[in-house]
Amino acid sequence: MNAILLDARGDEVDKPTVTPRRVRLTRAAVDRLAELTGVPSPVAPMPVPAGGASAGLGGRLGDEGTAPGATVDDLDEALVAATLLADGVPTEEGRAVLTVWHAPALAVELEVLVRLRRGTVRVRSWHRNLDDWVVCLSTGDGVAFELAWLAAEDWWLELGRTAHVDTATLCESQYAAPLPAVLETPWELLLATGEAVRRHRTELLDAMVADHAGTTLAGDSTDALESAANADVRLWHEQLEADSRGRLHAAVMGRGRRGRPAAGILEWVLLSDGWRSLTPLTRDGWTMVRIERRSVVDLPRELAVRAAGVTS
Repeated sequence: MNAILLDARGDEVDKPTVTPRRVRLTRAAVDRLAELTGVPSPVAPMPVPAGGASAGLGGRLGDEGTAPGATVDDLDEALVAATLLADGVPTEEGRAVLTVWHAPALAVELEVLVRLRRGTVRVRSWHRNLDDWVVCLSTGDGVAFELAWLAAEDWWLELGRTAHVDTATLCESQYAAPLPAVLETPWELLLATGEAVRRHRTELLDAMVADHAGTTLAGDSTDALESAANADVRLWHEQLEADSRGRLHAAVMGRGRRGRPAAGILEWVLLSDGWRSLTPLTRDGWTMVRIERRSVVDLPRELAVRAAGVTS
C-alpha cells in the first residue's frame, strides 16, 4: 500500500522525492559549500591524518586530495558539477544536504578498519537522516570525501555498502575450520585470552579456559547451542584473536523519551571468512558475549533495532 500525501484542503499532492546522487569532493570544496550556505562545515571537526590516502577500501572514496593551487573558482566549479551550486549560490539540493546534516532526527557513525594483504585501511562514514532525506559523508584519508544523498527507503543499501569487504583481499586463515556460526563465551575470558595471544603467551590459554569450564556454548544457531569442550574453546579463542582481520564500530544516535539524547552501539570483528557480531548478554550471573556470523545485509537490520531504542 502506497502512502498518500494530502494538503490542508484534503487534496492529493505529489510526495517530494529525493534524487539520489553520489559525488566526490575535496575537503576544501565541502568547506566552500558550507561557507556559501552560512553554516558550519560538516568536515570542520574531522582531523586530517598525516600521510597519504588509504589504499583498498579508501580508493572507492577517491584519492585526489586538495590540490595545492586550488582557487575559489576551482572549488565553485566542482560544486557546480555536483549540482550543489548554481550562479554562485547553493542550489536547493545543496541547502537541503546541509540542512539534513545539521538538524538530523537520527545519526549513524561508522568506522571500518581492515587489514588487507597490501596494508591497513581505515574508512569513516557519517550518515544523517531527516524525514525522507539521508545524507552520507565518507572518507578514507580525511582529505578526499564522498558525499551522497538518497531517499530514506534506500538507506539500507548504503549502510550495507559501508561494510562490504572482499574476503579475497584478506590474508588466508591458518586454521583448518571456521568458527561455529554462534559462540557464547564469558566476556572476561575473551579479553584475557585475546591479551595472551597478542603477547604470545599461548601457554596460558589452557588454564584460562579451565577456569571457565562449561560456560562456553556453541552451535549452528542461537536455538541449538550446546556446551563446548575445553579443547575446542581454547582453539576458538586463539583463532578469534589470531585470525582477526579488522573491525567495525557503529554508533546510532537519536533522541529518546523526553527528548533526551540516546545512543546505541554495534561492534563487529572481521575474520578471514567474513564478519562476526559481538553482542553482550547476561547468563547465570556471567557477563557473556555472543559471537555470531554476519553478512553486510545484516548490518542495516541490526542498526534499525538500535535506532528503535534511541528514538521516541
